[in-house]
Amino acid sequence: MAVQHRGDELITIDGQSIGYSIGDFWRWSSSDLLSNTLRGSYCEFLVSAALNMDLSQTYVDWEPYDIAFPCRWWCDGDEKEIIRVEVKSSAYLQAANFNQKKLSNPTFGIAPTRLQLPDGRYSPELRRQSDIYVFGLYAEQERAKAEPLCLDKWDFYIISTKTLDKHCGAQKSITLGSLLQLCPIKTDFDRHHRQHHSLCVGELRPLVPQRQRRLRRAAAH
Repeated sequence: MAVQHRGDELITIDGQSIGYSIGDFWRWSSSDLLSNTLRGSYCEFLVSAALNMDLSQTYVDWEPYDIAFPCRWWCDGDEKEIIRVEVKSSAYLQAANFNQKKLSNPTFGIAPTRLQLPDGRYSPELRRQSDIYVFGLYAEQERAKAEPLCLDKWDFYIISTKTLDKHCGAQKSITLGSLLQLCPIKTDFDRHHRQHHSLCVGELRPLVPQRQRRLRRAAAH
């Protein structure tokens, strides 16, 4: 696994700095959190932080699901040790350099995928690989007020993959309106320091047993 950079490491040639650091690259490439790619990974970061996951490692892409949340629960008579979480994001506003004429209709990807097997091949079966989905919506609708670092405008919707499978079949995406018709659990990022200074998303907080039970219920239904 790659090692996290601090941000002050210099970019060099022949052992000499070119006058820029990797932090300069990050500022140049990753400052607009409303871009689709960055918003998605940022939302996954927020959910991981809310779940008190270990964020000391680097972001891993191309996994069958986004987060493996340690939690003992039962599914179809089998005891499970983790809840597999898929995180998707959407927003009314797009990247700052996008010539947006009107607000976007928030839409989330829910396409079934093929699982990569140990030998490198892919399973012929298309399916959703997680136990639950967490949909993160950046709900700000005024460009002048947009600041994704301020979590007051982030809403999160939790729904079991079973529910998506039942109502959406092989559907590749779902609008916010259609998602709300499925009655997901709506929560937001807890803005208050709690025990052990943990900030967390309502029903997903691992430090509170009651919230663990709610997450297990969401996965089981």
